Amino acid sequence: MLSRFALRAVQTSRPPLSGWAQPQPRFLQLRASFSTRTHLSRTIQTPSPRIYTPWTPKTSLIKSPHRLRSPLTAQTAIPHTHRPFSSGPRFNYPRNTYNRFGGSGSGSGRPGPQSLFFQLIQRAKPQHFVVVGLGVSGIYLYNTDVVEMTGRRRFNCVSIQRELQMGEESYREVLNSERGKVLPDYHPVTRTVDRVLQRLIPQAPLEGADWKVHVIKDDNMANAFVLPGGKVFVYTGILPICGDEDGLAAVLGHEIAHVVAHHPAERMSNSVLSLGAVFLISALFDVSGQLSSFVMNLMWSLPNSRTQEAEADNIGLMMMSKACFNPEAAVRLWQRMQKQEKVAPPQFMSTHPSSYNREEAIRGWLEKAETIYADSGCSSLSSYSKKPSKFSLCSELPLTID
Repeated sequence: MLSRFALRAVQTSRPPLSGWAQPQPRFLQLRASFSTRTHLSRTIQTPSPRIYTPWTPKTSLIKSPHRLRSPLTAQTAIPHTHRPFSSGPRFNYPRNTYNRFGGSGSGSGRPGPQSLFFQLIQRAKPQHFVVVGLGVSGIYLYNTDVVEMTGRRRFNCVSIQRELQMGEESYREVLNSERGKVLPDYHPVTRTVDRVLQRLIPQAPLEGADWKVHVIKDDNMANAFVLPGGKVFVYTGILPICGDEDGLAAVLGHEIAHVVAHHPAERMSNSVLSLGAVFLISALFDVSGQLSSFVMNLMWSLPNSRTQEAEADNIGLMMMSKACFNPEAAVRLWQRMQKQEKVAPPQFMSTHPSSYNREEAIRGWLEKAETIYADSGCSSLSSYSKKPSKFSLCSELPLTID
């Protein structure tokens, strides 16, 4: 039996076997292991795609792949790993965009009700706006007419036939709402109102008019109006304010002037313009419809209504002067109306001018009205004087109607 030293001497002196990997000393195995770990750490920390091959001793060459391999002689390929958030493609993630007008970009995925309108505006070219502007201007000019008695130009797209139809519809509604309150035709108050009306009708050129007086018993209502077509309604509450037939002529002349100047048709035409303007303002500026409607009412509808009222005062004053009614009675009428008013809104928020302003405006028209009165030959028909008429409607007619 050989000793340990003799056996080692024999093994070292034996020639190497062909095709078999030779065993390596321990220090070479440790060196190879250390080298492998060093190259692995360098490969992971280095951002470049280079791959390091671990160091292999020359004595560990492999003759055949089918032979037994030493665990430290095979070449080890270390895969390259990208460092996160440092390389690679960048992706643009979709963000939730805010669409002011509720379109498809609002996050809900559903197009808003006004998205089509704004798509048309965004895709429109300058010539499109020019064409639309010319078309709207042409329609406005085509429907513009002139008030015959004052020369005021206004927009009116409602025909006379349509206005008369509206008057018939309103006439039936008023009769149904005031059923049981209308005084009969033979009543003294009705006959007095009709007498004043018959003197004013020749001065009121109205096509298709069928004049008829209706006196409504309501002492708390100080009002009177005339519908398109010639239907006249007078509430008994306004008779004390009129005072006499001249004052009643001032009231009826004002209301008849509204119909002669076709103010109901003008108001309907202006409502069409206001509705279109409200929609356009709400859409373009993304504001509430109530806000835009309030602005249009304050800036357009109310001023236009006050213009119509002042125009009716002017036309009515000239009509009553031609019919031989004292034009100064209109001034006294608005003086009594101003005393009767308790609380009145500011003029810029009202559909009518203030009673004081109406009185002052009529004073400015008195000279012309007196000239018309004299030219109509009224001085020879009645004793015209600067003093109030002795005849009082309130003294002749009962204030409380049974």
